[in-house]
Amino acid sequence: MYRSWARTLRGVMVATLVVLGLVVAGVGTAAAAPPDRHGRGVPTSKISVQLWTFAEYIGFGTDAATIARTDEVLGRLADMGYRNVEPFTLSGMTAQQYRALLNKYRLKASARHVDVGTPENPADIEQILRDNRTLGITYFGSGSTPIFPPVYTTEAEWIAYAEYLDGLGAVARRHGQTLMVHNHDIEFETVFGGRTVFDILMAYTEPKNVVLQLDLYWATNGGGVDNPIAVIERYGNRIKLFHVKDMAAGPFPGRIEVVGDGIIDFPPIFRAAGGSTKYYVVEHDPRFGDPTFDPFEAAQEGFDYLDRVRF
Repeated sequence: MYRSWARTLRGVMVATLVVLGLVVAGVGTAAAAPPDRHGRGVPTSKISVQLWTFAEYIGFGTDAATIARTDEVLGRLADMGYRNVEPFTLSGMTAQQYRALLNKYRLKASARHVDVGTPENPADIEQILRDNRTLGITYFGSGSTPIFPPVYTTEAEWIAYAEYLDGLGAVARRHGQTLMVHNHDIEFETVFGGRTVFDILMAYTEPKNVVLQLDLYWATNGGGVDNPIAVIERYGNRIKLFHVKDMAAGPFPGRIEVVGDGIIDFPPIFRAAGGSTKYYVVEHDPRFGDPTFDPFEAAQEGFDYLDRVRF
């Protein structure tokens, strides 16, 4: 009933705007902002979702059907209460087209995963920055360091990669944007002379040029000496974003779990970070080929958990 009433209200608002001539050509008509849930947990303005959660559902095409599924996902996320999303692809759209789709549902791109290249294969950073500006994005970075497949086996290679990132970050900073590093487990498991790859990446990048998007599942499951709180205590407010991803126990120990249904104790982690966290990003890696996984359910439960969690 509420959604029916909300759709009617949106229609009246849009019609009124058209009559008043206030709809800006080329931007598109935005849906009404999702209601503020007024939870006791993370402010709605800081809750986001990594769209990789929907990778299998949306697909990796660039055709009209892929764009239609992207549209559907964004609309349903807005209905859940999300005000932010974190894209990993533009699904074949230009930055202008994707921004129009975000505007349609009054969504903001809190950050973006995009291939930023390597020293051996540098990315077109100027194009990335132009697209980011169009999308309204401040934080961006690769979804992973070069680990699929592992391409670096020496400390020198990792140092060179860190220095490459630092250079990109310096360029981004001059354009009012911020490069971020997102981790998996390998950055904590791979050690050279007592330093993890994660430590190397931090040592050879300047805090003003490169910040962290700490994936809490992989930081917990890294198998090394680190855990999320230890990383937070070491690197402080360099950590600007969390990927909030849970870990299963029971019959599937170690498997990625719906946020709030697993064994990771998030409140102490959030508390340790203090006030430096800009976005808490719900994520659940898709279980390709598993029909029992519902990315919409995972996104809704993740939002609800962050909306009510106390820390």
